[in-house]
Amino acid sequence: MSSLFSPRKLFVLLGDPVHHSLSPAMQNAAFEAHRLDAVYVALRAPEQLVTALMRSVAEAGGGGNVTVPHKLAAARSLDHASQSVLATGACNVFWWQEDRGLCGDNTDVDGFITAAETFLGDHLSGSRVLLLGAGGAARAVAHACLSRGAERVDLINRTSDKAEALFRDVGEPAELTLLLKADGFPSEPYDLVVNGTALGLDSADPMPLDLAGVAATAVMDLVYGAEDTRFVRAAREAGLRAEDGRRMLVEQAAESFRRWFDLEPPRDRMYEAVGMSTPDIGSTG
Repeated sequence: MSSLFSPRKLFVLLGDPVHHSLSPAMQNAAFEAHRLDAVYVALRAPEQLVTALMRSVAEAGGGGNVTVPHKLAAARSLDHASQSVLATGACNVFWWQEDRGLCGDNTDVDGFITAAETFLGDHLSGSRVLLLGAGGAARAVAHACLSRGAERVDLINRTSDKAEALFRDVGEPAELTLLLKADGFPSEPYDLVVNGTALGLDSADPMPLDLAGVAATAVMDLVYGAEDTRFVRAAREAGLRAEDGRRMLVEQAAESFRRWFDLEPPRDRMYEAVGMSTPDIGSTG
């Protein structure tokens, strides 16, 4: 827990790259709203330093988040993992508890559920989802969709080994299938296509998927930038509803804030910091 009179706490975002991240602006706005003596910074970190950085920052009274490509390494670093970490094999938020040591959770799961159901205006239950990628973010999306009763989640990934590892760690129910691009796509449209890869962080990146051969209603790109991503622009040009990853960013960050301080996150200030208006999320549950 934090108090107004404690020494300044350090909270960090660990990843590579992190230069584009809106997390520092968002979390510092949240800290200011609650008058917390804390600061949030982004640190570009190699994988071999992730465990040491997590432990030192957390044991000193702070905490933080973990992003691409270190979420799986972060999960392996924990003394105490939440059920969401155990279910996905990935961790995106950490803190210290005296009786448990280094603790971690995966708020990407609840963050994606809230963001996706707000965006769709409906529950994920019964939906058909096409998921691109098999890293930490994709693991959270797969688990979230299946836990909300998605009818089907088709997965496309560049390499089969990471996809097979996702199946092994997240579970391999009948609703989760590996779809090779060469197989073609079902004629029945997807309710949602999700880019869970890092493609789009760099303007020179190729498109994660050519949408021309896919029947779909909506697209969520978990990547975001100063402008709409190429994938979002392509989806809109194809007549699809589309949005970038800022909504999920805020929702997972709000749950991270709650883990660190046991306080209600100031979501209005957090949405404002990423250039979005605060949604009414009461209609989707």
